[in-house]
Amino acid sequence: MNLLLVWGLILILLGILGIVAPYYFALGSVVFFGALMLTAGLMWAFYNLNSRHRGAGGWLKPFILTLTGLLLIFFPEQSLIVIAAFLLLYLLIDAFANLYLAIEYKSRLTSWFLMLLNGIVDLILAGILLYFMGQPKILAQLIGLLIGISLLVDGVFALWFGWRLKIYYEKYKRIL
Repeated sequence: MNLLLVWGLILILLGILGIVAPYYFALGSVVFFGALMLTAGLMWAFYNLNSRHRGAGGWLKPFILTLTGLLLIFFPEQSLIVIAAFLLLYLLIDAFANLYLAIEYKSRLTSWFLMLLNGIVDLILAGILLYFMGQPKILAQLIGLLIGISLLVDGVFALWFGWRLKIYYEKYKRIL
């Protein structure tokens, strides 16, 4: 519960940062994603070295992860279109997951509408991103703004659900 509240606050702060400085937030997101890929590639290479992996196929994955991570880190502006495609995919998956959960839990949760709202917001953000996909100059600003809005909405909902869990826990802790 408390971890969900902290996570919600972190998401809200990151969301506000993305809304205030969208261009730099977009570039920072690309570099962060590149650093994650670089780290994953180096960890796979380290694993292969320690396991005395002899096949060439086992080295393809760390090579691709490391190379892609380095490209994202050193060429963040050019990588924004790739990140935009990934963001579009994420928003669509998140939207449909939230819409499904809202329908699935409608009869069991009083706050099912928040999941529905989250799904609708993600669908709207995906539509906006798709509309501007062919305009790279606007895309950088838009990606930072969309990530910021999405993080802000997710943070608000994480706070809401964390707070509700805390209330229910305090109410029913004697039974548990």
